[in-house]
Amino acid sequence: MATILEHIGALETYVARQGASLTRAALPDGVHARISTDRIVLRAGLTPEQELLGLVHELTHWLVHREAAARLGRTVCEYEAEAVETLVLSRLGLNCPQASTPWNAAHLHEECAPTDHLLAASVVRVRWVSARLCEALGLAP
Repeated sequence: MATILEHIGALETYVARQGASLTRAALPDGVHARISTDRIVLRAGLTPEQELLGLVHELTHWLVHREAAARLGRTVCEYEAEAVETLVLSRLGLNCPQASTPWNAAHLHEECAPTDHLLAASVVRVRWVSARLCEALGLAP
């Protein structure tokens, strides 16, 4: 099984192939990552786990929220990014800090599914991004 650093490397490659850039820099306290146009910035000094989580989160915003954020609203975008975090990290066998209970695709009918309480359009976006990122990580659909 791949290590967290290998997962980060795979996503870095994906970012470059998609035409974006990824840098590490100082960010304000409490901010692990941010996105600006086609540039994802991760806070320098994060643990690998924090870096992977931040990268998945910001990639979600970059892939589906760049042009739709104003229309969707910040709250919807954040819920979607957190749902993608949960799905992708679960596929990697890692716990997601936002998830109150572990979840994976085998538990579609459990109460804790990360897409619960999302609008149908959000579920479509979350599943689409999760599939792209899992592909980039070499995970079978």
